[in-house]
Amino acid sequence: MMYIVLVVVGFLAGFLSSAVGFGGGMVLLPVITYFFGIEVAVPISTIAQLLSNASRAALGWKEIMWKPTMWFLATAVPLSALGAYGFSIAPKHLMTGIVALALIVFALLKLRGKIRLKKRPATMLVGGAITGFVNGLLSISGPLSSATFLTLDLSPVSYIASEATAATVMHIVKTLVYGKLNLVNTQILLTGLFIASAMIAGNYLALKSIKDINRKKYQKLVAGCMIALSAYLFISNMI
Repeated sequence: MMYIVLVVVGFLAGFLSSAVGFGGGMVLLPVITYFFGIEVAVPISTIAQLLSNASRAALGWKEIMWKPTMWFLATAVPLSALGAYGFSIAPKHLMTGIVALALIVFALLKLRGKIRLKKRPATMLVGGAITGFVNGLLSISGPLSSATFLTLDLSPVSYIASEATAATVMHIVKTLVYGKLNLVNTQILLTGLFIASAMIAGNYLALKSIKDINRKKYQKLVAGCMIALSAYLFISNMI
């Protein structure tokens, strides 16, 4: 029964993350935590998301915006490593609750037009730094990276593929650090691979469905999903 649930949730997480650019980790983490505990859930989720993001990047390879993605990764990579180290010592539930609340506030302000991030390298550098640290620490930073990449005003597929490329690199860094800290074993690796297979199927269907969607409507959809998923993450973390 556990593996059936993980397949279904993995598929839904893959579809959601490919449809709006994030949400996979936010859906996966509470479910995996229920079965394995938070200490094991984050490494499992990281491995699953690594492969899921890699598949999204591959499916949209021709539309990746490499220059801004590299600016983003310039700060995201070192901060991911630092956050992954922090994962081994930080209070997980407290940090998850704080991040979820911050994401809700950010999304509400973004939806109302109170926050307008400029399309420039500095935005990518700062966004990469914040995203990298939170990603390494909690593996739930999708909305942060999505908010950063949305400033580029890309087509839906280009936005998804570019953000997924950055996420793949961050997850590789985190996995290497987790390995050094002895936080990854054979069971964690195999479970992550198992969930990733379901996520990849969801990725494929979602990317087909967003190809021709209107950009402005799509960005409002992303902001709405950010609020809903952050609220879900906060509530599930408190239970």
